[in-house]
Amino acid sequence: MLFLKKNKRNIFKNLFRRKTKLEKLYYKNEEFIKYCLVSAVCTGILYLIFFIVDLITDGNYLLANFLSYTISFAILFIWDQRIFRCKPIRRKDKISQAISFIIIRVIGFPLDSLVLHILIDKFSIGNMTAKVLGSLIMFMYNYITNKLFVFKKNKLL
Repeated sequence: MLFLKKNKRNIFKNLFRRKTKLEKLYYKNEEFIKYCLVSAVCTGILYLIFFIVDLITDGNYLLANFLSYTISFAILFIWDQRIFRCKPIRRKDKISQAISFIIIRVIGFPLDSLVLHILIDKFSIGNMTAKVLGSLIMFMYNYITNKLFVFKKNKLL
């Protein structure tokens, strides 16, 4: 068996590529990392819509928040199905999933608006800065509720 060892290491270990610590971290947290990236893109879209509507309506941040929130959650539903690998086949399950997603988002919208209201009116933070801070809070709410209630692994494919 000496021919299998080279410098006290097994040759077969060199035949199979070992994953780096960064790759192991990625594969362990792949779903969360993808959710972060998709949320970042969608947040960019949300901020753009929020900024434009906020300018057009002369500082009506609640209307701007409503329109940006509605558009972004329509986009996120499609992307989240792919991230969580949870796209039901049966029509009944698709409808159930969509209704769960809408309920979670309908609950989340007043929370998001409340956070915006508190940050802007009580703490005198600028509209866009408040939107960024509020988005960070809502990001965690959305990830946890989507994972637990909307995109359940046991219902799919």
